Amino acid sequence: MRTIVFDIKGPYGHFRKPYAPASPVTYPFPPPPTVLGMIGAIIGLGKEEYHEALGWETIRIGIRLLSPVSVYRTAVNLLNTKNTDKYFRPRAEKNPRIQIPYEFLREPAFRIYAADLPESEADKLADALRTGQTVFTPSLGLAQCLAEVEFVAEADAEINADAESTASVIPLEEGTKILYDPGHRYERVRVAAVMDPERIVRKYREAVVALDADRPVHAEDASIFRIENENIAFF
Repeated sequence: MRTIVFDIKGPYGHFRKPYAPASPVTYPFPPPPTVLGMIGAIIGLGKEEYHEALGWETIRIGIRLLSPVSVYRTAVNLLNTKNTDKYFRPRAEKNPRIQIPYEFLREPAFRIYAADLPESEADKLADALRTGQTVFTPSLGLAQCLAEVEFVAEADAEINADAESTASVIPLEEGTKILYDPGHRYERVRVAAVMDPERIVRKYREAVVALDADRPVHAEDASIFRIENENIAFF
């Protein structure tokens, strides 16, 4: 299974959890549909076309944390444009400005594994990463959270039946058992795993991530793949 591997990092990141729209909190890693958006930005696909072009029904995404999860909370100044004129000036007796508490990831860094892309799009992604030239500016969730990307490798992913741990986020399957190490931080989250072009979520997955990012997650009865010298689980 052809896999393109790249790193993405930045000063801040925010991947909003859908159940907290009023005071946005963030997932500790980008959900797979968000990763598709990152790939689309790198190779120049618009938000209306990247799902189909990247094969949203077949693409496999793996995600590894390269830095420990550190959360930063602050108030963000927002502008309600319904209470402004076309030049964004406040209307009479209206206060369009509001401060909303936001949760951001501080200095996030991830390794992304994109497998089973259509060949033409995989070629574009590999070329863009190798040359360091992206079509659109990549970001970590929000447009304000600018990001840097770096090519890591292109390799074949093969199932590793003997693996008992993975360095990546591990999606839970029926029968998967996580062996937690005492004294380390973990989080179990429910994320969108598959989203169609109409932005309707077709599949959710439970996943476990080691927030310390300094050790693999040990698991029994999990589907783990070998990519060069890394064991990875795919969504």
